[in-house]
Amino acid sequence: MVSVRRFRKRPVVIEAVQWTGDNLAELDAFTGLRFRAPFQDLAQVFDVLHDTWVKVAVGQWVIKGVKGEFYPCDDEVLQATYEEVTGS
Repeated sequence: MVSVRRFRKRPVVIEAVQWTGDNLAELDAFTGLRFRAPFQDLAQVFDVLHDTWVKVAVGQWVIKGVKGEFYPCDDEVLQATYEEVTGS
C-alpha cells in the first residue's frame, strides 16, 4: 500500500523577467543567450534540464530555477505562487 505524503514548498527567492514582446536584449542577458524570438509574439527559452526549447508567450515570465534552469510561467500562476521581494 502506498501512503500519500504531503510536502510544502521551501521558501526560495527566484529571479524572473516578463517577456513583453520587445525586450529580447534583456532576456538574452538574463538567460545567458538561451532565449530566442523568431517572431515578436513567439519566443523560446532553452531548458537545460530537459535539453529542449520551450515556448514562451508574450506576458509570461521566464523564471531562473534553483539549478540555473530557465522556464516559462504564466503571470497569474507567478502572482499566486510568489510575492515580490523588495530591497536587497
